[in-house]
Amino acid sequence: MRKTHVPVLLLLVLFPIATNLLAEDRTLLVSGVFADSSIIGPVLRFSSGDADTSEYSLTLLGGTLDAQWVKHHSRRQAWLFSADATPFNAHLSNRIYVEGQRAHDLEYEAACYRLRAGVRFAPNQYSTTDIQLVGLLEQVADMNDARVRNFWEGPFLGVDAVYSYKRVTSESPLVASLVGVVATAKVEAYAGPETWSRASVSIRSGFQKGRAHFRQSVMLTGGSGFNVVNRLLVGGSWDVLGETALYGHRYGEYRVARGVIANLGADYPLPKNWRVGVRGSYLRSDIADVHGTAFNASKTWKTIGLNFGIGIPQSRNGESEPVFYMAAIAPLYAK
Repeated sequence: MRKTHVPVLLLLVLFPIATNLLAEDRTLLVSGVFADSSIIGPVLRFSSGDADTSEYSLTLLGGTLDAQWVKHHSRRQAWLFSADATPFNAHLSNRIYVEGQRAHDLEYEAACYRLRAGVRFAPNQYSTTDIQLVGLLEQVADMNDARVRNFWEGPFLGVDAVYSYKRVTSESPLVASLVGVVATAKVEAYAGPETWSRASVSIRSGFQKGRAHFRQSVMLTGGSGFNVVNRLLVGGSWDVLGETALYGHRYGEYRVARGVIANLGADYPLPKNWRVGVRGSYLRSDIADVHGTAFNASKTWKTIGLNFGIGIPQSRNGESEPVFYMAAIAPLYAK
């Protein structure tokens, strides 16, 4: 497959999905912005459809455009189709850190294009299993390491399998909290000029004790064939990052091949829909052994959610520099 053909193929997938989005009677448009001391990322999500027939979504997350189509064959089975494109700064290639310091000489240019198609099995209301074929193309430039350039020289074909279990009694998307448990196991394997694979297991949960809300998450990840392009990005103080959040650290500050990430948090409600809380994180991996804390405040006003705070990273050498962060989520349109 020629590299110049990939954006054209993505457009052929994106166009019918976008057309169906506009044609549906039920639509929802949500916007957001996330920022910390190192980065600002816009979010725009447009979704529509019916949980019994077809569901469509189009999402802009930072520099990534992602389109998904779920076609329900029956209550227990659905067909999955998706495409995503990151034409610049894929995998945060323009921001690389080594021991907490920006490493400009290691930064590079990257683009990522991906197509997925597969099937979803839902034996009950709590669990799903997704199995998909994946076509992946990474375009890497301005990199001194010839081994990495050669690794990503051509397209990759892979398999992506995800098992999810979700048993939630209540959820507050505007402040990224839930009461219940969500567990996920994922395996992905690719073959191309080289081979690489990754597996991860994660669990997050939340519960209410009196007026206080408590949360936790744990994620284990590992695999083979990693380099700076396909390592897992870990870091960031936003609750919406879930298991890959590392409070007090910059977004994507760590590129992990193998490791465990653990998060704990607690929130207490105040008058006028304010909540204050504290967060704690720990990362033990092949490249770093660090932890961090954050003091968080959030507020909901009508259909708008606001979140901001200050995080303090800590490593073995004891050095720390505060990270300020904020987020805002607001529905713009619904019918």
